[in-house]
Amino acid sequence: MSVVVDGGNVRTEARSSNGTRRLVRLLATFHRWAESGWAGSAVGSWAVLQGSVVPGPSDVLLLPLGMSDPRRVYYLAVWATLGATIGGLIAYAIGALAFEEVGRPLLGLIGITPRTLERSRRLFEERGWMIVALSAISPLSTKVVCLTAGSFGVPPLHFVAGLVAGRAARFLAVATLVRFAGEWLRERLERRLGRPLEELR
Repeated sequence: MSVVVDGGNVRTEARSSNGTRRLVRLLATFHRWAESGWAGSAVGSWAVLQGSVVPGPSDVLLLPLGMSDPRRVYYLAVWATLGATIGGLIAYAIGALAFEEVGRPLLGLIGITPRTLERSRRLFEERGWMIVALSAISPLSTKVVCLTAGSFGVPPLHFVAGLVAGRAARFLAVATLVRFAGEWLRERLERRLGRPLEELR
C-alpha cells in the first residue's frame, strides 16, 4: 500500500481491505452452505419467515446461494417457492382468523390505517387472486397483501393459485438470471479475489 501526504487515501485503502475480507468471509459462508446440503432448507426457511411476518427481501438467500452453485439454483427456487407459499398461507390465516387481535396491529405498525383497508376492500373482493399474484412479483409487500386477502375473505383456492403463480414466476426469473449469469459473475469475483471460491476461508 502506497503512503501519500493525504492520509485519506490510506484510510480508504484500509477500509477497502477490511471490506474485501468481510466479502471473502461472507462468500465462504454461503459456499459452505451451498455445498453442505442445507442450502435448500435455509432458502425455504427464510421464505417462510419473510412470507409471513419477518420483513426483508425474499431473494436474500436465493441469490448468493444460487451464485455459489448456479447449477442447483432451480432446485433452490423450488424451495423458495414452497417456503414463500407456506409463509403466505400463515399470513392469510392470521388475516382470516385473528385479524382484529394480530393482523390489524401488525398493519398499524407499518402505517396502514383502517380507512386505507376499507378503500381496498372492493378491489380485493373483485380481483383478490390477481392482487396476490402481482404482489408476489412486484415491490408490493406480499405479506401485507396475504394478510389483507385473508381478512377480506378471498377464496382460499383463488388465493393459493395467485400466490403460487406469482412466487413461482418471481423465483424462476431470479433463478434463470443466476443460472445464465452466475458463472460469469462467479468467475469475475474469483479473479478479483485471486482464488476460487472453494479455497475461501
